[in-house]
Amino acid sequence: MASLQRFRVQGHSYWRIVESRRVNGRPTIRVVAYLGKADDLLARLRGAETLTVRSVSHGAVAALAALARQLDVAGTIDRHLQASGRRSRRRLPRAVQLAPLHNDGLSVGQSLLLASIGRACHATSKRGFASWAKTTSLGDLFGVDPERLTSQHFWDQMEQLPVAAIAPIEQEIVARAVERFSVPLETLLYDATNFFTFIASTNTHAELPARGHNKQKRHDLRQLGVALLCTRREGLPLWHQVYGGQVPDATSFSSSLAAFRQSLVEMGQSLSSLTLVYDKGNISRANQGLVEASQLHYVASVTASSQKPLVAEANPLMQPVALDEEEQVLAFRTRRTLWGVERTIVVVLSERLRQGQKRGILQHVASAQRWLDRLSQTLERGKQRRSHTRIRHDIEARMRGRQHLREVLKVDLTQAKDRLAVSYTFDHDALDALEHDILGRIVLITDRHDWTTAEIIRAYRGQAAVEAVFAHLKDPVHVARRPQFHWTDQKLHVHVLICVLGYLLARLLHLRARQTSAYPHGMERLLEDLEAVRRVTVVRLMHKGRSRVSTQLEHVPDELKGLLATLGPIE
Repeated sequence: MASLQRFRVQGHSYWRIVESRRVNGRPTIRVVAYLGKADDLLARLRGAETLTVRSVSHGAVAALAALARQLDVAGTIDRHLQASGRRSRRRLPRAVQLAPLHNDGLSVGQSLLLASIGRACHATSKRGFASWAKTTSLGDLFGVDPERLTSQHFWDQMEQLPVAAIAPIEQEIVARAVERFSVPLETLLYDATNFFTFIASTNTHAELPARGHNKQKRHDLRQLGVALLCTRREGLPLWHQVYGGQVPDATSFSSSLAAFRQSLVEMGQSLSSLTLVYDKGNISRANQGLVEASQLHYVASVTASSQKPLVAEANPLMQPVALDEEEQVLAFRTRRTLWGVERTIVVVLSERLRQGQKRGILQHVASAQRWLDRLSQTLERGKQRRSHTRIRHDIEARMRGRQHLREVLKVDLTQAKDRLAVSYTFDHDALDALEHDILGRIVLITDRHDWTTAEIIRAYRGQAAVEAVFAHLKDPVHVARRPQFHWTDQKLHVHVLICVLGYLLARLLHLRARQTSAYPHGMERLLEDLEAVRRVTVVRLMHKGRSRVSTQLEHVPDELKGLLATLGPIE
């Protein structure tokens, strides 16, 4: 039975509710609730206590912040900044310096870390950062009022970081992550892509953004090139480089190779033990010579169209190769001299690639047929004033650059009376021959002569990991590089660093979740699950204007309790 009991602490009387019970036959009491002093109890009975409750998203930002502290992300940025002669902390007005809490006196490293965590959880512009941060516990974790995290705050902080400091900052953070998480580096994946921007054509402050062949079909916008090196296992980004949007991937490869090779050396890696994997978009005879001089081993692909005799030889000689217990592919292996060097060459037939290429050809055919039909109708109406030569040139331009289109679609331009006429036929036999002899073939070259055919194919297939990184950087929700409205090349470099750091933290968090609690889902699902973990702040306004503040997590599902315990101090 419960009863009221008075007790004294340092001469003051307090009240509590207790229950009497027997334990091992001896009477004892258990405290049910502490009620405070008599005045507190009276105020509560009269309803004088005012209760305020605020709930914010906590799990994701707290876990990422805990991981960033372990990797010393902010400290690393600030140390390199000071070494370059820049201030790591913005000078504040005296009134702000004297404020007891919640000022924007963050160091540059802390500000960039906040931006990286924001990128991982909720990709938004710098202008929209404060609105998102107010829905989370990020401000409390870093001791800053989210209202002060304006776009101007981030631009001022980003301005302090010189471009030359970015590479050593990334290298130190990555080296620490590789050591702490025991990430194997025996196979490295390289690729490059471009990202369209919304930077106006009239903006002359930035030279990097330029028009080029955009891989997202936004040829109307200026774009930025980004090269990336990542691990085959886990897909962790190790190095990145930003280059001009008008520069082709194969052209940027030579400077990228020298840069990440130096980074690997400074990280203490033995180059002769590493294998570099890259695709046909980055290969050329000159680039291959640079790879061979770099001491790195390699697995690369060349275009099947450039090796037609070899593909024709391989087609009848392909044998099944087991990649794992559930999958096998057809492949042909040989050793040949290519570009003056003897290499192991593997020709692989990918059924998935073959079907995808066939669909692509049929899509090009359908598009060309629609265009030719419109041209035919125009010619029939006699409204066309272009010459025969000009129309023939337009047809050739329409057919050019679309894989195998001219082989399967035959177009005739003839003179009928006083008018031109266009007609076309689709060659089904030509498509069948392509499907049987050419489509789906991947030609791999390597100097790993001691590797099995399956090992060579699996290494090349690992290229999907670096492509997944780019897919995440183009994801409109998590870790997206857009939206991006920066006006100078320096800001663009820092912005890409923020995005890569955000992805690195998110990927490492997912790796830890899988290692420590066998988390079964992907990285995006992990972030969403953690975002659903909320922290409640309860403010009790007592009589005489006093208040009591307490914080705790909302109800956490049982399936997440074990996960939270392994990711850091999420309380």
